[in-house]
Amino acid sequence: MKKILIVEDNKFLSAILKKRLEYDGFSVDLVEDGYALLGYLKTGKEPDAIVLDLMIPGRSGIELLGTLTSTWSMTKIYIFSAHPEYQERHGLKNYDIAGYFSKSDGMDKLIDAIKEDLEGRA
Repeated sequence: MKKILIVEDNKFLSAILKKRLEYDGFSVDLVEDGYALLGYLKTGKEPDAIVLDLMIPGRSGIELLGTLTSTWSMTKIYIFSAHPEYQERHGLKNYDIAGYFSKSDGMDKLIDAIKEDLEGRA
């Protein structure tokens, strides 16, 4: 079973996303802030994919992106943000990101991309 880590401080949004991904057969872990993400890194549990909100409490997703890509080079990272302008403003195109999705567009495109990349189905 493929493992997905959701890094999202909005409990309602993360619960819905978790339920939808589990329904599609994925195992899902949740963390709500940058410090919890750093703690998760120390567990040694490398997920197959990360859904990363950029604006989380503690240490932001933007700050931790370099750490994530260097620590888990095989993990696909999907940015799920309310701030699509950050993609250009913070040079996120310089990272190996599997996809960048705006929260205002909903989560269907994000979930379809994850299914396509991890399971070969959409």
